[in-house]
Amino acid sequence: MSNDISELRDQLSDQWQKVAIDLIRKGLPADTVFETLLTVGLAGQVELHGKHFMAGKLVAIAEQLSEQVKREKEALQEASKATKN
Repeated sequence: MSNDISELRDQLSDQWQKVAIDLIRKGLPADTVFETLLTVGLAGQVELHGKHFMAGKLVAIAEQLSEQVKREKEALQEASKATKN
């Protein structure tokens, strides 16, 4: 069952990405397309799970993104040092 959900998520992600790209190609601003996609998705999640649960989930996502940015910055600094030698 878990594999079915994983495949479904992959398929849905591909379809949402295609829709977003199509809208951008038609001239809509990319930031507006993705912001709206996020807003609609978040509203659905709040409806399903409640505001408090989703607030916690958003905090966790923000922390994860922050850590990812930190690691990428450190990797860039290391690469920069390595190329200077």
